[in-house]
Amino acid sequence: MAVSSAGAQEAPQAPEYRIKAAFLYNFTLYTEWPASAFEKADSPIVVAIAGEDPFGSEMDLAVRGKTVRGRTIEVRRYAHASDVTKCHLVYLANSQVDELPGLLRRFPEGKPLTVGETEDFARSGGVIRLFVDENKVRFEVNTDAAGRSRLKLSSKLLQLAKIVRDPGTPKD
Repeated sequence: MAVSSAGAQEAPQAPEYRIKAAFLYNFTLYTEWPASAFEKADSPIVVAIAGEDPFGSEMDLAVRGKTVRGRTIEVRRYAHASDVTKCHLVYLANSQVDELPGLLRRFPEGKPLTVGETEDFARSGGVIRLFVDENKVRFEVNTDAAGRSRLKLSSKLLQLAKIVRDPGTPKD
């Protein structure tokens, strides 16, 4: 069941999650979804937060009044990953990461850009993992997972990322 943005609580880790919310917004700027991912030319980009919301109001503030390629951004919150409906980017809280395979099976075409924070998130099929290194928020991208999701990630985004591949994928 979706939880409205009015139900968002102020997160105790606001500075870190203010930065991470900005990262999520920027991921929408540098990701191209297949046309079939949108019902109409002006459909919004839907950002879903599944599980415990660490962002509080920061995610709403990060996207308020902003558009990406003429599309507004809508934030939806779900108690469980199994409740997530059609979306373009889904942030999986640590408690929901085990639901990743099931979530992806529910979206046979136009899979969402998946973002998480657990150590093996990207190596387990997620597209982007956020992590803190030397007091800075950084991210890694599984380019194989992005390809399976039919997502085109900008070279500018990939230049800033640590690139990981699926286990067993030969190095270029």
